[in-house]
Parts: sequence; structure tokens; C-alpha cells
Amino acid sequence: MELNNQNGILSGLEMMGDNIRNKLQFCGKSVYFYPLCKMIRAENAKVDDFTRILDYSYIDAGESLIIGKHSMIAWQTIIEGGGKTRIGDRVFVGPGTKILTSTYEFEGLYAAEFIPEECRAFRYGNIVIGDDAYIGSNCVVMPGTHIGEGAVVGANSLVTKDLKPWTIYVGSPCKELKKRSKPSDDIRKKLFNKVDWSNHL
Repeated sequence: MELNNQNGILSGLEMMGDNIRNKLQFCGKSVYFYPLCKMIRAENAKVDDFTRILDYSYIDAGESLIIGKHSMIAWQTIIEGGGKTRIGDRVFVGPGTKILTSTYEFEGLYAAEFIPEECRAFRYGNIVIGDDAYIGSNCVVMPGTHIGEGAVVGANSLVTKDLKPWTIYVGSPCKELKKRSKPSDDIRKKLFNKVDWSNHL
């Protein structure tokens, strides 16, 4: 960041912490932005109630970004690539995870950023992470993947294809390990009686 000589503050602070709030397309109630999180293209983002975005996370809202209710984006997470990202309710994205909505096309082209546009190209792929998914630390989610409702991705895993709901995956690339039990009807009833889940984004 550079010092802005006109007002004596560091340029870039407007994209950090609670300064993000008023730039969002939509911000729900009790959303918490930790002071050192950063978001660019925030005008393309919608963040629903009670979600938390922790320090040192870097988010490019790209073409569009939606994060549901009561989700958490943990420390040093990266969401970027310029595509569309949709993250459901009650999702945990672990520390150091990278969610990528684009990658370079490298067959017959250069994979470098600051060269003439006709010499490079990107491959975009939207990402959807379903409600109640859990993504462990230091995972990589590649463009065009859909992580099903309630799926678990173990730490240090690479997601290159769609993941089935309520299933646990581990490895690089990740492979199915076993099914995950859904919360019981009694647990779900307690949650849905105490928290308002209406008016989703």
C-alpha cells in the first residue's frame, strides 16, 4: 500500500476490514470483517447475515460472489480468478485454502500476466460450494467445481471435480473416503428454531 498524500492515509485501506461493508452490493446483519481482510471488486459481492471473514484473507469478488448466512472464511484464504463464486450457508473455509475461478490456458500460449493479450488466455469456471460444506486448511479448489451440500474436504486436498453431498474427500487430487452423517432431525430442529434462515441470497 502507498501513502495517499492528499489525505495522509494509506491507499488500499478502503478495501480492508470494515471499510468493505459499504462497498458491497449487499451486506446482511452482524457480518464481521476482521481488520486485515481485503476484498477487491466488492461491488459485485453479496454477504449474508452473521458471516465472518477473518484476517489476511484476500478476496476478488470477480464477476460475482455470494456468501450465505453463518459462514466463515478463515485466515489467509484466497478467493480469486474473476469468475463467479457461490458459497452457501454454514460453510467453513479453512485457513490457507485457495478457491480459484480461473487458470491460464497453457497449450500453445504463454502463461504470464503482463504480456500482450493475444499471447495469453484464461479458462474460467464458476465455483459452487453447497450449504454445510466444510473445507479443511490449505486446500485448492479448481475452476468449474461444485462441492455438494455437507461435503467435507480434508486438509491439503486438491478439488478438481464435483463432490457428492454429505461425503468426505481427502487427497491430491481428492478421492472419496466415506459418507458423512447428516445432523439428526432433533439437531436440525434446534438450529432452525433458534436461527432465522429465511430470505436467503
